[in-house]
Amino acid sequence: MVMIPEEMQDLLAQRNNAIVAVNRRSGGPQVTPVWYVWDGEAFYFSTTKDRAKYALIKRDPGISLLVDGGARYIAAYGQAEIIDAIAGDFADLAMQMAAKYVPPEQVEQLMKVAQEPDRVVIKLRPEKVVVRNEIVVARA
Repeated sequence: MVMIPEEMQDLLAQRNNAIVAVNRRSGGPQVTPVWYVWDGEAFYFSTTKDRAKYALIKRDPGISLLVDGGARYIAAYGQAEIIDAIAGDFADLAMQMAAKYVPPEQVEQLMKVAQEPDRVVIKLRPEKVVVRNEIVVARA
């Protein structure tokens, strides 16, 4: 299992997007911002079966995910696993995303989205991680 350094865990808890890159048939990447949850071992994000991202991951599960914190970032690489959101326990993941990304008055709406029948969860357990933890201080 690939470990992310303890001093970078705060970056993963922040309300930032991850950028997911998947491989297009033409060879170039398709990049998409996503909300994500990190559970200490894997990244999770959600999509629907009608999105290009889903079809491309299904064809080629090799993906990259970048969490950008400015001078600090985490890039994770590995094989995506597609999990049917209805069959799995997406409710717990949706609640974690709600706590991270939406104000309390919008949680109910997010939970409705989580129950869409074509919704899937993408799980990325990183095989490789690149971390940059550099604080840049401006001099006067």
